[in-house]
Amino acid sequence: MKRFSFKRLLALLTVLVMCLAVFTACGDTADGHVHYGENAETTSISASNLITDMGLGWNLGNSFDSTGDSETSWGNPVTTEEMIDTLAELGFKTIRIPVSWSYHCDENYTIDEDWLKRVQEVVDWALENDMYVILNSHHDNEVYYPTADNHDEAVNYITTIWTQIADYFKDYDQHLIFEPMNEPRLAGTDYEWYYSEWSTECQEAMQTIMDCNQAFVDTVRASGGNNETRYLMVSTYCASPDAALSDDFELPSDPSDKLLLTVHMYTPYNLAMSDSYAYTQFDESCESDIDYYIDALYEKFVANGTYVIIGEMGCTNKDNQSAREAWAGYFVSKAKESGMVCVVWDNNYINAGSEAYGLFDRANLEIFDDCLDYYNGLMAGLK
Repeated sequence: MKRFSFKRLLALLTVLVMCLAVFTACGDTADGHVHYGENAETTSISASNLITDMGLGWNLGNSFDSTGDSETSWGNPVTTEEMIDTLAELGFKTIRIPVSWSYHCDENYTIDEDWLKRVQEVVDWALENDMYVILNSHHDNEVYYPTADNHDEAVNYITTIWTQIADYFKDYDQHLIFEPMNEPRLAGTDYEWYYSEWSTECQEAMQTIMDCNQAFVDTVRASGGNNETRYLMVSTYCASPDAALSDDFELPSDPSDKLLLTVHMYTPYNLAMSDSYAYTQFDESCESDIDYYIDALYEKFVANGTYVIIGEMGCTNKDNQSAREAWAGYFVSKAKESGMVCVVWDNNYINAGSEAYGLFDRANLEIFDDCLDYYNGLMAGLK
């Protein structure tokens, strides 16, 4: 009988290790999560195909973006896998997960590991449903406050947190999109929601925001893995279409040419956001306002190869369901035909008035009864 030599034993062990490595790459990793770095279908997806594939999106609002110590600090329930599964069944292809990181960092902006893992858990649930995920830095404006005096600290914060986030998710494929800031602005001033090209303060703020965008792109690209070619979504002053259309705004330089622009549009304001009951109907003037901004964004960005994600949009509830349905259908249809993705804002709040953007009942895993027409309008706009 032949002896079982040490060399043969070593060879057998080598084969076993290689097989285990292949099995691990194709399935669950040691931390219990499925990682998404090997999907050949999305590692080189074109921007136009990406936009089409993203369909209609939904915001997990007022959860991970709360400024408290947990995702339930603002009264919303814990996010569950069943919630994400149901949203996918309802036809949403994209989920934006707003995250306020600064409330879970130490003095050096080191992110709490448990917080990162919890965010990853929800990201993975969405990706397991073949959804796209937009992951951002949300209510951190006080840290990246865009003044000239705070310029260096803002850039430092963006660089520090995105170094960590980018490294943590670098093996994920193009289903995961990063967004550096949410509505960076001069909060507490006359210009908080208004960009003026004639204001020195606004010009300085815009420069700080653009420098933060560039630091974000450079940081993510340098982290390696799939981050070298990941789609990145950059913002402008307060995510305003007017600011994006300003001659003061420029996109950052990106060697991978994988940039997307994000804006927020609660348009027209009087119908979509104001609590005034003098404006409850959807009419031709509303269509005109929507057309103006989407057409202008198309001409400046989409027509020149930079696609646009409307990262927040919505029409507040004023007990005017037929108007909300008409608004939703028109808005989504107009955006789709212009090569843009809509991501509806949902804070789970439905009482009529301003900021009543609840759509999906997270406790009962269904569309709120008062929002069925609104939901139907959103979906009809995709057809």
